[in-house]
Amino acid sequence: MTRKTTDLLCLLCVAVPVLLAAWLWPELPDPMPSHWNAAGDVDGTLPKFWGVAVTPLVAVGVWLLFRLIPIISPQGFRTDEFPDVLQVFLLASVAFTSLVGVLVILAAIGIDVRMNQVILAAMGLLFMVIGNFLGKVRKNFFIGIRTPWTLASDEVWGRTHRLAARLFVLGGAVMLVGGLLKLPPMWLVAVIVLSAFYPVLHSFLLYRRLEGFRPDDD
Repeated sequence: MTRKTTDLLCLLCVAVPVLLAAWLWPELPDPMPSHWNAAGDVDGTLPKFWGVAVTPLVAVGVWLLFRLIPIISPQGFRTDEFPDVLQVFLLASVAFTSLVGVLVILAAIGIDVRMNQVILAAMGLLFMVIGNFLGKVRKNFFIGIRTPWTLASDEVWGRTHRLAARLFVLGGAVMLVGGLLKLPPMWLVAVIVLSAFYPVLHSFLLYRRLEGFRPDDD
């Protein structure tokens, strides 16, 4: 996927909640719901303008951040070796954020979107997309499992990301099914913790086994 294609698709994703909000503006309450608790009940609101604007602004911020990463990455840790992966991660992140914006607008006008279920299912899809490409990420300071031990060893980086890729796909599938079947939130939290944090521990254990923590030679 080219950069130009990615930017166009991201623009379309951001435009969807903005145009939907403009169309439904007279029907949107002020304030409008902006946060839901674990039971799916609204427990937070924002003024109408900010309730509509937050997710498009976050999506634009994500886009700017991803476009800044290749520019500020130092030599030896550039993202030039995996530009296609960067485009996929950017588009997936912006699409997810825009979906949240659409759901918030629909919920605000009284449509039962089952917010928690849909968000968890969408998050599962996001994890699966990331997992399918995570193994192709090369050593850098911004994307991937960036621990002192992965950054210090190409071998630890590669093996940690291959494990993380499998965990993200598996965890995403569980979140997708869990969201659709209304599994208890704690099960889903456990899946996220395992998928996101176990690779960090794994990188430490793997580095200790492969490299050790011997004092540097004088």
